Amino acid sequence: MAKGQPKVAKHKTAPASDRPVKQPHSKDTQPANYFSWRFGGIDKDGPFAWTSLDDPAEYKDVMERLHCFEGMDQKQLQMSGSHPIAISSLSREAQRRLEHIQQDDVDELMSFRITGPKRVFCIRERNVMRVLWYDPAHGVCPSKLRGT
Repeated sequence: MAKGQPKVAKHKTAPASDRPVKQPHSKDTQPANYFSWRFGGIDKDGPFAWTSLDDPAEYKDVMERLHCFEGMDQKQLQMSGSHPIAISSLSREAQRRLEHIQQDDVDELMSFRITGPKRVFCIRERNVMRVLWYDPAHGVCPSKLRGT
């Protein structure tokens, strides 16, 4: 050690077997407001197909908005204009599409408001949002309110 340098106390490191092990979150211990997106079942055909989202800038905006939803609780989601919608409230076209893609065994879809009329529809399974449709014109569940 050089002259004039302060002494640094050395700390003993506990053996690996004595250190607490940080457990990863299991699906049963995740906070209730935490959820994740699953894109494997997106509808690639029909009136609400993700293939219609072909503008890279718009695609980026949608993905960034979906990312913002991940940390929201139920109250924050509702304040953002996002909420569950009963299948019986969907347009007839959307109900027929669910039948066609064999996803008509659910009671409701989760609607995420992107902007104005733009929505992303998902099937919720616990804390997983199975992304289904991109609806730029509010056709899945038409609203009678202006601007939604």
